[in-house]
Amino acid sequence: MSRNTVLQLIAAVITIAVLAVLHQGLDWFLSRMSTDFMVGVMVGLALMWSIWFYEDRKERHSRAVGRSGAAEQERPRNTIDL
Repeated sequence: MSRNTVLQLIAAVITIAVLAVLHQGLDWFLSRMSTDFMVGVMVGLALMWSIWFYEDRKERHSRAVGRSGAAEQERPRNTIDL
């Protein structure tokens, strides 16, 4: 066998092992959680995603309209501060 084939087999075995460990760990973790908690996590994720989507869309719109002068130079600094 060539060196590349051996490395690919090793990578495949490691990947399968990592996925198996993740599967077992997530199964254990999720079996300990209540349904109410999981629903709360999903609702929270959906709410956070919708706020992020709204703010991103608003910023893209403001970029498309165009800003000039000191406001445009100050915008990246404000983004970093967040």
